[in-house]
Amino acid sequence: MIGPVLIVEDQPSEAQALYELLSWSRRPAVVAPDLRTARRHLQELRPSVIVLDLNLPDGDGLAWLRELRARSFGWNLTILVVSGRTDPDQIAEALIAGADDYVTKPYAPQELLARIAVAERLAALRAGFRWLMAFRPPLPAHWRYSSAGILVLHPSSSIDSEDLRSEWARWTRYLRQANGLLLPMPDGSLLALFASTMRGLEALQCADFARSLWSAVLHIGRVAVGWLESPGIAAGATLGQAVEEAIRLAYLIPAGLWLITEPAYAALPMPPPVRPWPRAAEIAGIPAWEIERPAAIQRD
Repeated sequence: MIGPVLIVEDQPSEAQALYELLSWSRRPAVVAPDLRTARRHLQELRPSVIVLDLNLPDGDGLAWLRELRARSFGWNLTILVVSGRTDPDQIAEALIAGADDYVTKPYAPQELLARIAVAERLAALRAGFRWLMAFRPPLPAHWRYSSAGILVLHPSSSIDSEDLRSEWARWTRYLRQANGLLLPMPDGSLLALFASTMRGLEALQCADFARSLWSAVLHIGRVAVGWLESPGIAAGATLGQAVEEAIRLAYLIPAGLWLITEPAYAALPMPPPVRPWPRAAEIAGIPAWEIERPAAIQRD
């Protein structure tokens, strides 16, 4: 993370409980009881993740959310709304306004921590794209598919640094050999985009060596990525919503699990053997199946 988690919550007991929860999970955090303080902390501390309540004493959190997203720097932030507003229309309104996720009160601490972890990963991904924009690796001038194969690979936290470097290098080689457009993420995870889901599956199946150490999600969706350059417009990369869906699922599943989402499975001309993994729909809202593996390398 670039800065601490900014907690915008006016109820002292709830703010303290959330602050202690983040401290227990070794995450730096700062509390803002109102929008005035939140704006000051945003400028001084430069957080990358904001946990935002909507009912605040000096304004509506939803209005501030829209204000942030209307400014260029606002899209560098990952915003998790935690609110007592439970009406589905209100939740949808917040998500459409620009919230990356929404948790209703009262919440289960373990669920909130998991969603904050996902928010941090999204923040890292956005930081990675800013790195891409700064260093300009060779990307095509324009790369767009209405149904791209999206492969996200996430290393287990138990991998030591030497093994991680070795496995990472071998993964990148396999992905490039399969003609994947490779976008490394700052935490060591890998995002690869393919012209078809079958290409992504072929790249995944070539790499038996890492199956017990890396989790993987193969998804499909509309994707566009490339540089935009003209006078007065900053260079940038654009990706579709399906990419964030795949990343969210990859970071929430157990280490070593390989999943293929329902849309990706349906798009394959020759689907691999799979078995149901119903928790995917529960934790990320995307139905998915576990890709079966030879018995010799199955997870314990």
